[in-house]
Amino acid sequence: MLAVKLIGAASAYALAWWVSRYEGPAAYGRFELALTVLTMAAMASRLGLDGVLVKWMASTSVKGVQEIQWPLVLRVVAMTGLVAAPLLACVIWYAAPSLTLWLGDPLLATTWPWVVAGIPIFTIWGVSSEALRGLSRMRSYALLQPGIVAAVAVGIMVIMGLGVVPAYAYSLGASTALGLTLLVLSLPKTGEAARRQMRVFPAEWGWQSMLSTGWPMLLGSAMFLVMSWTDTLLLGHFLEEDQVGIYRVAFRMAAVVTLVQAAVNSYAAPLFAERHASGDDKGLRAILRQTTRLNVAFSLPAFVILVAAPRWWMGWFGEVFVTGSACLVWLGLGQVVNALCGPVMYLLNMTGHERSAQRILWFVALCNLVLNAWAIPRFGITGAAVSTALSMVLWNVAAAFAVKRLLGLSVWDAIRGGENTTTT
Repeated sequence: MLAVKLIGAASAYALAWWVSRYEGPAAYGRFELALTVLTMAAMASRLGLDGVLVKWMASTSVKGVQEIQWPLVLRVVAMTGLVAAPLLACVIWYAAPSLTLWLGDPLLATTWPWVVAGIPIFTIWGVSSEALRGLSRMRSYALLQPGIVAAVAVGIMVIMGLGVVPAYAYSLGASTALGLTLLVLSLPKTGEAARRQMRVFPAEWGWQSMLSTGWPMLLGSAMFLVMSWTDTLLLGHFLEEDQVGIYRVAFRMAAVVTLVQAAVNSYAAPLFAERHASGDDKGLRAILRQTTRLNVAFSLPAFVILVAAPRWWMGWFGEVFVTGSACLVWLGLGQVVNALCGPVMYLLNMTGHERSAQRILWFVALCNLVLNAWAIPRFGITGAAVSTALSMVLWNVAAAFAVKRLLGLSVWDAIRGGENTTTT
C-alpha cells in the first residue's frame, strides 16, 4: 500500500507538472474545479453506504456469515450507482450553466459533460474499492487508489496527446471496470444459504439498519468533503483559475506529510471494525498504537523537509508557482497535526460512534466555510491555506478528545508509548 501511495503521489505531481507546464496553471485550476464537483457529487451519490460496506464486510467475516456479502454489495451498487448517481448527474447537468457563471470561467463549460458522465462511474469505483477494503483485499484495494488513476491519466496524456480532463475520465473508467472485476472475484459464492441468512438477521443486515448506519456516515463524509474542497470552490469564485492551480499544487505537495498515514489507515479501518465486532479491546489499543507511531515516524521528517525549502519545491512546477510557498508551509502544518492525532475519525466511525464524528465535522466544516469566505478575498491563496490548516487542526484535536472520552483511548499515550487501561 505504501508503494502504491508513493507511486500515486508521484503521479499526481507528474500530472500537475505536465498540465501546468504545457497547458498552464489556469488549465490545471479548471481540472481541479471539475474534479471537485465530480468528487462531491459521487460522494453524495454513495449515500454513506461505502462506509457501511467497510464496516459490514469486516463484521460479516468475523461473525462467519460471509454468504450475505453478495446481497449486501448488490444492494449498495444498485442504490448508489444505478439510482442515486444518475439522478444527481441530471441535477449537475441542469445546474452546469449556473456553476460556470458562479465560478466565472466560460471555459469550464467544456468540462461539465465529462463530469456528468463520470458521476455514476466514480460512484461505483468508490463502492468497489471500499468493499474490497472491508474484505481486507488490500492488494486489490491498492490498485484502485486515486494515484493509480492519475498515473494512467498521465500515460494517456503523454501517449495519446489528450487533455487532462478526457485522459482522467478514460483512466477512471478503466479503474472502475478493474474494481468491479476484482470485487466479483473476491466475494464468496452465494445462493440459497445467503437468502436464509438474510431472513435470520433481518434487523442487523436489513435496509433500515443499512440506511441508519449510512446516514451519519454520509453526513460526516459530506462535511469532511466540504471541508476539504471549500477552499478550492471559493478560490474559483473569488480568484482566477491560475490561482486555483497554484494553490492545488501546494495542497498536493503538503499531502506528502500524510502519505504513510493514508497507507496505514487503509488497513486500520477494517481492523478497527473487526476488533470492535469481536470485543477485542486489547487488539483495538494495539492497532491504534501501531498506526499512530507509524504516522508520526514518517510525517515529522517529511514536514521538516517540505518547510525547509518551500520555494524550491514549488519552483519545480514553474516560477509562477513560487508564490504558493507560504501555502505549502501552512498546509504542511495542518497535515502534520493530522498525522500526530492518528486515525481518530476512522476509529469513531468503525466503533459505532458515527454521530459523534458527524457532529465534529459539521461544526468544523461550518468554521472552515466562514474562515475561507472571509480570508480569501482579503489574503488570496494564503488566506485559504491558513483557514484550511486551522480547520484541519480543529477537527483532528476534537476527534482525538472524542476518542478519549467515548472509548478511553488516547492517541497521545500511543505516541509516548503508554498503555491505555480502560475502554468502553
